Amino acid sequence: MPKTQTARLTRPPRPSLMLAAAALMAMTLSACVEVVSFPGGGGGPPAPGGPAQTADNLLAQGAEAFGRGDFSGAERAYSQFLKNNPAAPNRADALFGAGVSAEMAKNYSSALDRYTVLTTEFPDGQRAREARDRLPQLLVTMGRSGDALDTARANLARSPGAGASALAPQKLAEGNALWQLERYPAAAEAFAAALSSDSPELRAAAARGLNASFRHLPQDGLGQFAKRYGQNSPGPEAVWFMAYQSAAAGDAATFAAQVQYFRTYFPRHPWAERLSAVEASAGSSLPAPPDSDFDPRTWVFPVPAVPGGAYAAPSGPVPTGNVVAAVLPLSGDNNSRFASEVLEGLRLAAAGSGGAISVLEMDTAGQPAAAVRLVNEASNNPKVVAVVGPLASPESLAAAQAAQLTGIPLIAVSQRIGLTTGRSQVFRIFFTPKHQAEAAAAYASQELGSTAMGVMYPDDVYGRAMLGFFSDEAARRGASVTVREAYSLQGGTLQQAVDRVTGAGSVRQASSSYQAPVSFTALYLPDNAAAVAQILPLLAFNDMTRMTFLGSQLWVTPDLPAGSGRYLKGSVIPVPFTLLSERPRAKAFVAAFRSAHGRDPGQFAAYGHDAGMAVASAVAAGALGRAEMARHFLSMGQIDGAAGPFSFDAEGEYVVKPAFLTVEGTEFRLLRDAGQ
Repeated sequence: MPKTQTARLTRPPRPSLMLAAAALMAMTLSACVEVVSFPGGGGGPPAPGGPAQTADNLLAQGAEAFGRGDFSGAERAYSQFLKNNPAAPNRADALFGAGVSAEMAKNYSSALDRYTVLTTEFPDGQRAREARDRLPQLLVTMGRSGDALDTARANLARSPGAGASALAPQKLAEGNALWQLERYPAAAEAFAAALSSDSPELRAAAARGLNASFRHLPQDGLGQFAKRYGQNSPGPEAVWFMAYQSAAAGDAATFAAQVQYFRTYFPRHPWAERLSAVEASAGSSLPAPPDSDFDPRTWVFPVPAVPGGAYAAPSGPVPTGNVVAAVLPLSGDNNSRFASEVLEGLRLAAAGSGGAISVLEMDTAGQPAAAVRLVNEASNNPKVVAVVGPLASPESLAAAQAAQLTGIPLIAVSQRIGLTTGRSQVFRIFFTPKHQAEAAAAYASQELGSTAMGVMYPDDVYGRAMLGFFSDEAARRGASVTVREAYSLQGGTLQQAVDRVTGAGSVRQASSSYQAPVSFTALYLPDNAAAVAQILPLLAFNDMTRMTFLGSQLWVTPDLPAGSGRYLKGSVIPVPFTLLSERPRAKAFVAAFRSAHGRDPGQFAAYGHDAGMAVASAVAAGALGRAEMARHFLSMGQIDGAAGPFSFDAEGEYVVKPAFLTVEGTEFRLLRDAGQ
């Protein structure tokens, strides 16, 4: 768990985290579509030599034209900037804007030229890294598959220590190039590696390429994928294609056996209906397999936020008022109810600020392009001192990029990994799954004195991530994880995992007075309440009756203590926000929210409230301009927020000591309040 501290005023570089944000969305937020499309439009920048041709105006014109879909006009504006300002300090930004605009306008040769110049002149810059992500796929689109393959592999060789998610764009392009070259087994391996991306759009593209490759793999090649991945994708899909190939070959016996296997082990897989269609077509032409229309040249890399707005350092303080722009997906999005809670909490903070701040509502409708546009609008409004939001991964990244470019402080309510890294204007308020795992390990080590701990975790990306977070924090505090056991409820491996955890010391006395001797004193179960309700009775039957169980926010449902409370005495559950808090600030917030809305607040309302308090604190401290606002966030120390006393570290990340719950009888009880 991060220690409360007064953050430094500088942001040292740190390694990017490895894990897919999408894997962590299981904690709270639903997945959000990342595809950015822009409506068509005409026009463009004023003719060269016109009245509005300053450097910053040209960049703003490029961004505005791009936002309305006039990519050719955007390219002209960025190109004019480069011509007028060949030695500008933001030349890399303009090269990137020109390259992306040309790419979207299908002027591929020009895009290739811009990216090549950018990566040559600024090889280690952020824009060059973004261009390198796009270059191999651009070559695929141009039909230059050999060059694309060489470029992707050269880029992979540049980053030997990077995480799988960071390498996913290159692996996807590598797979597309290999597929074009009809090297299908190698393409399948590259596409499978690209499934580690934290971008849902990249994962979807990788899955399409993998399915298209599976059509060309022999049975033994598919069998290797099925064995390697098991219940996890693409294991079920490999089995499906094995059955399809058997049907196409007229091998009825093998087909029947493979169909039976698929239905037994993957009964809820969405391709079950496709398999029934294949079965029904026996003796006639088979339906086309999934992604039979795959063409790697049509894949377009996700559209980023492009440079625009003012870049030159202002000569004096930016004129500000006291307005906080709430840039949130308030409609047309799965996260709108969470966004509404953030807005409600933010408004409560404004109401309690004594007029220090007010709130401007801005609805992104869940669209990253809209988030960019609204952040730019907020930055152009001199009364806006900061932005709060958005929530979901693609929106948050787009808004963070725009905020950094335009120089307006942004407090995101998002758990996207690496969101604040390298962005001095971007901050976060969110008690992430990583925070939760670290808090559980810290409590067990510090408060319980545990030097040896065990972990039982779901055998998926989320479970493995939580194992890593927990183990790293335990090691940092001088403890060790002596048992690590994965299980799959769908795969039927839970009982075997329990047997390994309890070990030879289990005599199955089924007695609450006997504890099987094991090598650890606390057991971490980072799964949801439904899964934990299945695990606990098995552990108890195997004599795990006097163990301290460590949990997560996912446990906090009424059903868990009601049905499993007898197993959970003394459990430890870190939570981002609780109605049980006895802190005066939290109680006042809950009472005010109930009075205003007639219901209890949730964690997102608390996050919105606390983001508003951070801005109000900066205004009250006399922060003049947006740069001073950002500096205040880094140096303000703790603020007594609704969710708990919090601050921001040197990277703009949320620092908080959370509340902990336990179970007594059939109810959750407060074990330790936030900040204690």
